[in-house]
Amino acid sequence: MKSSLLLLPLLFTTLRIFAQQDSIVSSPVKLYGINRYVLVKDAECFIDSTGKLGFSGIQQKDFNISYQTLFARINAQPGTYSYWLKFAIHNKSDSALRLNFFCGLIDFIDMYFISPGYPLKVIEDGTLRPNRNDMSPEEKMAGTISLNLSPHQAGEVYVSLRQRTLEYGFNGIEIYDQNSFYSSFFSDYESSRYFTVFQILFQGFLLCQILYVLFQWIIIKRKEYMYYFLYLLVVSLYFLSKYETMYGIEFIFSRFPLLKVYLGKTLLIVPYFLYFRFVRNFLDIPSNYKRLNKWIVGLEHFLLLYTVFDLILILTTFNQRLQGELFTFVILGVFILATSFIIYLFGKRQTLIYYVLTGSLFVGIGNILGLVFTFLMDNTSINLGFHNMVLFSQIGIILEISCFTAGLGYKSHAAEKEKIKSQKKLIEQLKANEILQSKMQNIRNKIAQDLHDDIGSTLSSISILSDLILKKKRNGHASEMIHEIKDSSVTLMEKMDDIIWSINPRNDSLENLLLRIKRFASNLFEARNIDYNITIQDHLSQLKFSMEERQHIYLILKESINNLVKYSNATLATINISFDQCVFEIRVRDNGIGFEMADNFDGNGILSMKNRAAMMDADLSVLTSLGSGTEIILKVKIK
Repeated sequence: MKSSLLLLPLLFTTLRIFAQQDSIVSSPVKLYGINRYVLVKDAECFIDSTGKLGFSGIQQKDFNISYQTLFARINAQPGTYSYWLKFAIHNKSDSALRLNFFCGLIDFIDMYFISPGYPLKVIEDGTLRPNRNDMSPEEKMAGTISLNLSPHQAGEVYVSLRQRTLEYGFNGIEIYDQNSFYSSFFSDYESSRYFTVFQILFQGFLLCQILYVLFQWIIIKRKEYMYYFLYLLVVSLYFLSKYETMYGIEFIFSRFPLLKVYLGKTLLIVPYFLYFRFVRNFLDIPSNYKRLNKWIVGLEHFLLLYTVFDLILILTTFNQRLQGELFTFVILGVFILATSFIIYLFGKRQTLIYYVLTGSLFVGIGNILGLVFTFLMDNTSINLGFHNMVLFSQIGIILEISCFTAGLGYKSHAAEKEKIKSQKKLIEQLKANEILQSKMQNIRNKIAQDLHDDIGSTLSSISILSDLILKKKRNGHASEMIHEIKDSSVTLMEKMDDIIWSINPRNDSLENLLLRIKRFASNLFEARNIDYNITIQDHLSQLKFSMEERQHIYLILKESINNLVKYSNATLATINISFDQCVFEIRVRDNGIGFEMADNFDGNGILSMKNRAAMMDADLSVLTSLGSGTEIILKVKIK
């Protein structure tokens, strides 16, 4: 999916290993601007094959190796031995001098200056050592060692060169006075000012993007912004590790130079991991492309494991050559897999995918151009006017970031449009629901009113007429029939009252239902002189039941209470209503005569109660036996 940083290890490691300068100066020491008043002579070389001799031991050795031999050996086996140079130096002038020594790009440089009448001066320097406090910003950027000479002071200079990494450069020792040093420094700075300015602008661009993405992440809180922020941060740290000295600042890698070695490959591997994480979230791959997501997740886990392995390898062995070879094979495999992912996604023809592919294409082209022109300049006479081909990769990264940022903006805009669309649909749905609810309320109110006005008044008339007939007729049979009509009409009025009550919107709460049951039961129990105990658990009002469910619960309870009062001959009744572990439970118990279930299953409304419980997916149990009372248990599961 990405060839973004594939070129970088080659640009910063391989070229440094194999592209050493071919020209060898005839003398190991070159003077700039000080030939008239500084004398340097008797330059000699020595190679410490053990690498363990101290300075006192080195002073006892014969410096009898030619500079050409030392130069060839240090380029062939840079990390094997300690390389020493010594020479005599004499300030012939009447003025104090501050000399600047440039010993190349070497990991560890130790300079010893012995002068009669003066204490031994030891100066430690090198690319893997922090900058000294006595250095000026220009000396820090140039990587030189400063040495102060009093008027007419003479002595011997010993220089030790030790190399651990594969990134180095050495072509003798150059000595400058202050004027020559600053003249050379600003001349070099002038010749490379465009590159330096570009590096500063590049880091500034990355910093602006990092802050922008960070703020977007804080505001929007989407994962792709988090991974993109971390990706940009690691890329910025990588280039900072390479050019921090050029900026003349001390941030991380100038203070702890070994971090450049320990984190060198880590800062190349981690961006791949973060890039894949970013793309997976950016394109919603886990939802849209599940098979591809499994492959990418597996690759991410491999990169994390390899990052840990690579760090342990360099910390324990410091074998950069082996590390570089393993890294090349791993990145090549990742590149092949990423290419297959790109081909797969390209066929999906989605706008967001094109943003990702375009950004990756820019980086890939930048890396390829850097490789090609680096090869041409190292192996042909072609001269492009500048020598750091990493510019191509950085330009590719800038274009990639621009594509990704545009893609994030496009996705945010699309998400905002979808959000507005969803909100409009939701508002329309809410309005429709409100209208429907209003209609239902009106229908329920009308039904309740019609039942009350029409059926209620009709049944009341029947009851009144029955009373009139009873007063005028004394025939026993007619009187019995009329009593039956009266009882039926009263029962019908009660049932109709129950129905009207249950469908009335004002009685929608469970709390109102339980209060009605409590009043109903209390009136009946007191009329029959039955002691009773009604327990209703607190907070049941929070439970929600539909109109049908409330009606079923009410009628089951009412039927249970009527049966208890009419048939049980009980002296004590208990009603317990509770809710526990998603189960709403009602228990109605008496201490009456009980009955045999086989004989009375169809009687006393039990079958009707069973049917009502079944219609609301509830369980109804009847526990009874002769002489042991009766208990009816209703259990309703709350989903």
